[in-house]
Amino acid sequence: MPKKSCELDPIPASLFFECIDELVPIITDIMNTSLASGTVPSTFKHALVTPLLKKSNLNPEELKHYRPVSNLPFLSKVLERIVLKQLLHHLETHSLLEPFQSAYRKSHSTETALIRVVNDLLKSADRGQVSILSLLDLSAAFDTIDHAILCERLRSAFGCTGTVLDWFSSYLTDRTQSVVVHDVKSSPSPLKYGVPQGSVLGPVLFTMYMQPLSSVIKSSGHYYHFFADDSQLHDSTAPSGIPNLARDVGCCIEEVAGWMNANKLKMNDEKTEIIAIGSKSKLQQVDVVSLTISECEIVFSDSVRNLGVHLDKFLSMETQISYLCKTLYFHLRRIGKIRQYLTVSAANKLAVSFVLSRIDYCNALLSGLPDDKLNRLQRIQNRAARMVLCRPRQESSSSLLKILHWLPVKARIEYKVCSICFQCIHSDTLPTYLKDLVAIYKPVRNLRSQDACLLEVPRYSLSTYGKRSFSVFGPTTWNSLPQQLRQIQSLPTFKNHLKTHLFQRYLPE
Repeated sequence: MPKKSCELDPIPASLFFECIDELVPIITDIMNTSLASGTVPSTFKHALVTPLLKKSNLNPEELKHYRPVSNLPFLSKVLERIVLKQLLHHLETHSLLEPFQSAYRKSHSTETALIRVVNDLLKSADRGQVSILSLLDLSAAFDTIDHAILCERLRSAFGCTGTVLDWFSSYLTDRTQSVVVHDVKSSPSPLKYGVPQGSVLGPVLFTMYMQPLSSVIKSSGHYYHFFADDSQLHDSTAPSGIPNLARDVGCCIEEVAGWMNANKLKMNDEKTEIIAIGSKSKLQQVDVVSLTISECEIVFSDSVRNLGVHLDKFLSMETQISYLCKTLYFHLRRIGKIRQYLTVSAANKLAVSFVLSRIDYCNALLSGLPDDKLNRLQRIQNRAARMVLCRPRQESSSSLLKILHWLPVKARIEYKVCSICFQCIHSDTLPTYLKDLVAIYKPVRNLRSQDACLLEVPRYSLSTYGKRSFSVFGPTTWNSLPQQLRQIQSLPTFKNHLKTHLFQRYLPE
């Protein structure tokens, strides 16, 4: 547990840890009593809500621009963590989790979700098809959950009965909160709907509340992916079939909106985006430019922001790279203004935190791009290296990257892709929707390559689309590794040897 205190705590969390040996027997008794009786202490159900502005550039006078984050008593979060561990074990043991829900699960992330979605879109474009991708968003999703519906869902869909269901009912009901602004606290008010943002259990309960939505989309025959309250659905067809597909997608979105209304949720029409994706020649054959959903016309976008990544209609990643370059140069200028006051170590930490972390975010989606596009990011990394080490532009960037032990951009992409392939082969926690994209190569007759831990490489038509898909680029990159590297069984050991291999390949002595 992080040592974060709440004003409601009887003692600070730091003091609690200093007295841990004396307090553990008492705390254990409190936790076990709560679990055995199916009740949550009332003192654990009061929260202090701090309104936080969602983005710094939003108007602070608009209340809708704030996110109500709940600060809960330390021990209440300890109890929630205990319950969460048991709940996740139950859900995983009985395979009750939605396979295409990537939020709040181990080894599931925005990157794994995007890799699968973009892979499917690239494969469709490789077959000469056009895809329609719809991004749906909810308004105040965590705050409108109906407690009675959630409890019934826990019972009927997830097998929570008896004392377990009583505990969750007690956890959800009779909650109160006070709003704190500038050290001024409001009087307590009841929380009749929703789960606290900032709680441990809240996010997982929300995904369980949303789970039946997948059946609504499945009945329409479309593909989908969820990440918390962000829902996306997509499907592909030949260019001539886009008008029919657009109508089907519109009907599906209306059904989704109807399900949300029935479950006390509201789709945010302002943030709903739709984009047609395919090759330039195929998109020129499409004359559909908008969808009408619930008497609201939504025009197809040229690019959309999906889980923090900009996708353009040609999947060229040009918009994403341009956005990245703009952001990275902004942070480099800010670091440069204070560089003279920093040590090399401090400057290195800032560069890694503000520059390299952004280059690495979802960089698996940049797989197979032409060098001229990746070189735009490489120039920024080189500039960051020169700034950290205070070296002139004339000095070789390769030597600076060696000193800082930074892999070049292209090598970082291969490092990410190979690490994911390793987990597809060896990990039980990686999403099944990614593991389904790779398969161990099994020759039809006995060959020496059968024990080489190779992956099958599917056929593709276009290097600009099919070759870039994870199902092709991943196995191709994996198979290019030395055999002794592919046969390592430990992930930390594999990553260490992989990094050494890539350094020798891209930054030779």
